[in-house]
Amino acid sequence: MQTTAWLSADLVPRSGAEQVSGHAAQLTNDVSAADDDGVSISDIWKAFATGNENTPAVEGVNLRIRRGQFVTLIGPSGCGKSTLLRIVAGLLTPDRGSVSIFGETVIHAAESKHIGLVPQTPALLPWRTVIENVELPLQVNKHGTGGGDRRPIDPRELLESFGLGGVLDRRPHELSGGMQQRVAIARAFVFDPMILLMDEPFSALDEFTREAQRRGLLELWQSNQKTVLFVTHSVAEAVELSDVIVVMSPQPGRIRAVIPVDLPRPRGSLVGNSEAFHTVEVEVRRELRRTWSQPE
Repeated sequence: MQTTAWLSADLVPRSGAEQVSGHAAQLTNDVSAADDDGVSISDIWKAFATGNENTPAVEGVNLRIRRGQFVTLIGPSGCGKSTLLRIVAGLLTPDRGSVSIFGETVIHAAESKHIGLVPQTPALLPWRTVIENVELPLQVNKHGTGGGDRRPIDPRELLESFGLGGVLDRRPHELSGGMQQRVAIARAFVFDPMILLMDEPFSALDEFTREAQRRGLLELWQSNQKTVLFVTHSVAEAVELSDVIVVMSPQPGRIRAVIPVDLPRPRGSLVGNSEAFHTVEVEVRRELRRTWSQPE
């Protein structure tokens, strides 16, 4: 399919000794050269100070994501997945390299409310109701309209679309973990962002709730086709949701493999039973095992 073809040409790793020819060689650090119809992550390096030394978190990471694609980062703990996500969100500044979001710098994209972030925990304010939590970004950013023809989404309508219309006046402690996470996702949508960054949003949920939330997210994505960069430790979750899976190796974080997920969409609840699903799952697990047995 067209998505897979584009990914095989442009969403490729180039880190350390793993030099990849073709389109990967065309990636540059010049944000102005980036395609305005995609997200370009170019030669990103980031280290953190630990005592008198700097510990590298990510090194030489290159990715290019086309508009409307669902891309998942997966790898063992300490491989730099969340660090990379936070760099794309503008919460961390890379030591080297650049990020372009649809032709904009990260700073401009953040100021224009083009980035939506869903953290690992819902981070809802306990004294505010559900609707007040979703209204908060609009109150804090009164001049942020999303830019161009894009306008904020009405919080009430947004919550109703998430199946939360009956709990608008409840406070977080009155909600289940799954409902709290849906509120956090709805909050990230309030400015109608161009890209949604999700950092293990279902990791704290039990397996049954996690599966339900995953199905809800998949249905939501299939209805609006947002560009998504997603972080997870779950192989099955990555395969079910993604157009492509990026496997990272630790210490320092580098891209080990880029695996297209060539499963048809929309994906029903039985997609996990298909032979094609298991083929991709086996390939991802094989690459993950290599990151453990052959550290970079």
